[in-house]
Amino acid sequence: MAKRLIAEKMCVGWKCVYIDLEEVTTEEGFLHMVVAAFAKSGVWKQITTGISKGLAVLFEGVEKMSIGPVDIKFNRNEEREELYKNLKELIDHEQDTFIVIDELTLFLGILSKASGGQEKVAFILNWLRSLRQISRTKVRWLFCGSVGLRNFTSNLNLGYTINDLTEFSLDELTREEAHGLLQQLCASEQMSMDGVLIDYTLNKLLWNIPYFIQIIFAELLELYDDEKAMTAESIDIAYNKLVSENYLTTWSERLVEYGELEIPARQILKSLSSNPAGLSRETLLNMLMTGQESSRVGDMDYLLSKVLRMLENDGYIMKKEAVRVFRSPLLRDYWFNTFVQ
Repeated sequence: MAKRLIAEKMCVGWKCVYIDLEEVTTEEGFLHMVVAAFAKSGVWKQITTGISKGLAVLFEGVEKMSIGPVDIKFNRNEEREELYKNLKELIDHEQDTFIVIDELTLFLGILSKASGGQEKVAFILNWLRSLRQISRTKVRWLFCGSVGLRNFTSNLNLGYTINDLTEFSLDELTREEAHGLLQQLCASEQMSMDGVLIDYTLNKLLWNIPYFIQIIFAELLELYDDEKAMTAESIDIAYNKLVSENYLTTWSERLVEYGELEIPARQILKSLSSNPAGLSRETLLNMLMTGQESSRVGDMDYLLSKVLRMLENDGYIMKKEAVRVFRSPLLRDYWFNTFVQ
């Protein structure tokens, strides 16, 4: 979606920047990516003399290589502040500009675990916030990724750094859209699959997001035989392979970013995977209270509220009437198969 928005904005004359931080692990790498992307996209004002030494090194590095490590050392906090201040002042806020930063949370999560990492994370988030706060700026920002930024900042008590952002999630496709996507995927591989079987597949998934549709299609394609008709049994086999393979491991890996809340989050998900009909909040609280002093019920109740909100924000679970259930049967069955059986 982000790249489609970039294409649309470029068609009407906007300057556009796309920065993917998925493989970036250091502050130096982040700075190099930002400078390289901004320079390539032409969002700088004219560069003048008087820029900081660190920024001069960054510009020199961008001229010498398209991407890679840059040797930047901050001997004092003042040096870091001066470099980021120079970067901020170089951005042209008077032209229509669209900046997309992908996997920001993933990068910040890695950075936070390094020496002095949480201080660096706070500094970067506050710097990005300061860019968005400039009066009458024509620069628009989109932060996207596989890990929720709001949960991450909340855990570090940095929620204020993104309180100006509007949060939205890419929800599931409508039934018609999901049907059309699976139909198109079948057509692209000359795979015969009638409407009844497409509906059967979507009913198995229930939460019809594009990724889930694509991975079950990949399994169906491996099973497909031109000489044999696709059947509901074929779809069941493909589904069962998905819940026993590695397609969904990132959902487990992401919980590391929950920090001290990872353990209760896993307890909740494990219990819900064993109870497809869902569990009430009271039942979940009683589960978390196991082995705890009764005097801690208030603390555990607050912890439960926080973890449930995080799991709901990240798409693991949802509230269904009086109970919490897995949002995706596929993810629920994967969880049960991996962590319960």
